[in-house]
Amino acid sequence: MRSTCANFVGWLTHPKNCNLAIFSPIGVLLETALERTAQLLLKRVSIDNIRCVANPVQVKEGWGGAKIDQFPPYKFFALFHSGREEEAIKDMQSWYYQRMLIHGHIFIPKAEGGMAGGSMHRDIDAQHEVNGISLAKDFSNVNYDVVLQVIEKKVNYRFETFRSIRDHGQQFSWDFVRLIPEDGTYHLRGGHHRVAALAVCGHQEVTATVLEPIFLKTIRKIATELLV
Repeated sequence: MRSTCANFVGWLTHPKNCNLAIFSPIGVLLETALERTAQLLLKRVSIDNIRCVANPVQVKEGWGGAKIDQFPPYKFFALFHSGREEEAIKDMQSWYYQRMLIHGHIFIPKAEGGMAGGSMHRDIDAQHEVNGISLAKDFSNVNYDVVLQVIEKKVNYRFETFRSIRDHGQQFSWDFVRLIPEDGTYHLRGGHHRVAALAVCGHQEVTATVLEPIFLKTIRKIATELLV
């Protein structure tokens, strides 16, 4: 199976074939086929059996390895869902700021549960580099207004995701919720916010990939890197 997938990816990435796939009805048909195939490979998992990632930072904060209702953004989504939207947004912004700068998680690698190398860290670095500032050399040059702008953008995105889930449920996305089985439960490796949003909105299950198989990785790569 691996060699077959590799041969197919090699064929598709050849310039003439890649162009054929993207700019013709073949591309539309292929994208539809890939999505339907992926949906067959994804699994429905009970949210009650899902646990948060248990990296050192999350364990120290008290929610690592716990059920999703212990994940801090769960309470922000619940507050938002209750109608206290502005309060929920401000609370989530404050939480990100506290974790990142007050508790220094921006200096802790993402693999350990920190925020170094994560999407917000990269955005903050990029915004500073535009102004000729390298935070990698000296973080004391940080512009806190830029940090707040990045946090605000991320929080807005989180609540847009919540609104979508509230109004439409979980929609298909190539950015899978990722789980690994552990001690009779499933530990999250990606998708905490979406699972929390689903739980707040009363959903009992989530569609996710469990130990993402190589074939699923291959078709995701084709769909997200070539058919764009």
